[in-house]
Amino acid sequence: MSGADQDALLDLIQSEQLDPPARVQAVMNAIRDRHPDRVLGFVYYGSSLRDLDDPEKMLDFYVLVDSYRATHGTGLSGGWRSLTNRLIPPAVYYLELNQENVLSTCKYSIITLREFERRCADSFLSQVWGRFAQPCALLGTSDATIEARIVQARANAVCKLASETAPLFEEPASAEEFWGRAFYESYRTELRPESDDGRAREIVARYRDRYDAVSQTLFGRSTDGRFNVQNYPGAGSSLRWFLRRLVGRPVAAIRILNSAATFDGGLDYVLRKVERHSGVSLEVTEAQRKHPVLWSPVLGWKLWRRGAFG
Repeated sequence: MSGADQDALLDLIQSEQLDPPARVQAVMNAIRDRHPDRVLGFVYYGSSLRDLDDPEKMLDFYVLVDSYRATHGTGLSGGWRSLTNRLIPPAVYYLELNQENVLSTCKYSIITLREFERRCADSFLSQVWGRFAQPCALLGTSDATIEARIVQARANAVCKLASETAPLFEEPASAEEFWGRAFYESYRTELRPESDDGRAREIVARYRDRYDAVSQTLFGRSTDGRFNVQNYPGAGSSLRWFLRRLVGRPVAAIRILNSAATFDGGLDYVLRKVERHSGVSLEVTEAQRKHPVLWSPVLGWKLWRRGAFG
């Protein structure tokens, strides 16, 4: 990619920033209070991106921090949380905030900025670069330097997803075909219910102008709406996507089970989520419900044996 094209991609991602509504700002402030002096920025993503001020929608953030240890605190619990966050990022937290009898709910994921940058650029699993190649909103960054690093990381995620998807095509493709296939391949490495690329194509269609602009930046001008995606640098990705499916789903399950320790009823919440995505249910003991992180490998193994991960 030329310097001009790189600048164009950065400008496009920069344009996706927005000012958070008052309700969202209050939730962000509550997260900062929970982790004082650690938060460097928020990246908002998910199906409710267009409806940030709708209290019926759960807010979904990646919260970028400077240190796992300092973020999770001292003591045995903080040390264990810091370790699992480092080994299987991100750590997921849940927050509820009642403002003037309006309840806002939020699920947020903790990851260091350095780890976020690495996983947007060269991580084997697509969880981060597959997610943040999609439309996102950058909120509440601590300074211009941090903002620039996050925008660059997201640009790297777009390029990474493109390079891992282009080898799957032998002919020119429309933006909807290309990015729909890209996100579908990424979804298949996680605990998601999609059986084809229909849902992914819906997301692309919703932001058609954005994906047309990204495609033109990466692949050059289209001919009759089709881009020469097969000429984009990349090779041998079919095997890597297969391996990601084998590894990614169990890792996703362990990560979800680990998140159960962060709020009351958390294990029941994540098991309902697994059942909704896979159709597999699991009864747990009181000991497992009380110590979900400790039991997460055992629970993950049982879910795998029952076919929860495809």
